[in-house]
Amino acid sequence: MPNCQIASGTGGQAVFSDPRLEQAYAYWRAKAGDRPMPSRADIDPTDIPQLLPDVMLVERLDGGRYRYRLIGTENASAQGVNATGRFLDEVLPGPGYAAHVLSLYDECVEQRRALYSECLFFSPGRSEPERHTKVVFMPLSSEGSTVNMILVIQVFHYIDRATRERHFVEARPYKEIAHILLSPRQCGAGWSGRSCAHRICAMDNCLCR
Repeated sequence: MPNCQIASGTGGQAVFSDPRLEQAYAYWRAKAGDRPMPSRADIDPTDIPQLLPDVMLVERLDGGRYRYRLIGTENASAQGVNATGRFLDEVLPGPGYAAHVLSLYDECVEQRRALYSECLFFSPGRSEPERHTKVVFMPLSSEGSTVNMILVIQVFHYIDRATRERHFVEARPYKEIAHILLSPRQCGAGWSGRSCAHRICAMDNCLCR
């Protein structure tokens, strides 16, 4: 499995290696304007029709649980189950991976900042990855302070095509290879960056490049 290292972000450094993630983040930032984050009412699906298959909308409940409110067709297909309306802690596979994903949502909510993460998934007993996911969590708030929804865009890259439509069906060994808490004006073309802590993969042949 890959080793990771801590690095310091630099102003203007492009974080995203997939244009769909960059477009979604740019849209979220534009809707936020001078605020820390936009509201759910600011997000108009007709603005981003090309991104909708990869988008999810997740509700943060008062008790701290998360529920899927909207799942794009590509994500629903990749997951292998229709999780719309269900709680994340009921459908995420494997206790270790479920805890990891929920911690990412918690970090996004607590920090009130967008968060970028990448993971590789492996067949048991094998060192070569079979699946590669890239995801951006973007907080939303109805009153400008407390996060009550998260706009998520997640894309899947398959090294082993047999793993399609199995993401929620089979728990797999995984390794997070990128974890970036984004500064408000950082990342992507046209954004001026402030430094943030990067945890990125150090493998020369890593798929995240």
